[in-house]
Amino acid sequence: MKHTPSAGPQGPDAYPSLKGRSIIVTGAGQGIGRCLSLALAERGANVLAIASRDLESLRMTVRISQGLSGHISTLQADICSIEDCNKVVALAVNKFGGLDALINNAARGIAYVREPSGGVAVPFWEADKKRWAETMTTNVIGTYYMSAVAMSYMKSREFGRIINISTSDRSMIREMNSPYGPSKAALEAMSVAWSKEAATFGVTVNVLLPGGATKTRMITGVSTRTPLEPDIMNPAILWLCSDNSAGYSGGRYIAADWNTEMDPEEAANAAQQVAHELPVIM
Repeated sequence: MKHTPSAGPQGPDAYPSLKGRSIIVTGAGQGIGRCLSLALAERGANVLAIASRDLESLRMTVRISQGLSGHISTLQADICSIEDCNKVVALAVNKFGGLDALINNAARGIAYVREPSGGVAVPFWEADKKRWAETMTTNVIGTYYMSAVAMSYMKSREFGRIINISTSDRSMIREMNSPYGPSKAALEAMSVAWSKEAATFGVTVNVLLPGGATKTRMITGVSTRTPLEPDIMNPAILWLCSDNSAGYSGGRYIAADWNTEMDPEEAANAAQQVAHELPVIM
């Protein structure tokens, strides 16, 4: 099974800088995280795939990766623990000789918040308060912890890529979608600010989103639309983690708009959402 474009301008000869690159992927046991890990390993990257739950899913990611030119290692870790985040970065540096990229994919979805109500959408005041808070902690604070620890290492080398996995604009302000949507709005606001703060250290910060509901456990029982396959994210992540994306920071890229038949830079420009002068929330 191929995880990345097998021919054309984004085929196997594209992105030679990915070979040997050290990359952390959070939430890598299944869904988008697993697909991103496999795509990067197929192009020769060394991936540290982490997840806080379901260690067997992480092992499955490794089994699927057998025969790829890169390597996938795993660690069970919780991004809501700063101690675990320190362990993750230390392991990547010690095992792979450095850290080149961090993909913040781990998140709690709206399906998790709705479980106590049997999957039924409820207004924010009726939501399970503990799960509401856990979602914000994971999606915002956990992502901050992981990024802060990674950035502390990356800036010393004056190189790095941080990619934050987000969701559609509509999801951010959709009723009955709190706190998942608002947590991603916070993530994107942080990403813009971080891209400016990291610029002088050679580290880029970008956002990547599928462009629609995606087939993961996060939407189980939530969306009735035909979902996108999670591997729709793969072509864009290769470019974002490679040297080809140097100088591109603070961008928002939509995977569904990525054309694998184009030159990588042309595909990136076509998939990048036009920046607004001011954030559009209301």
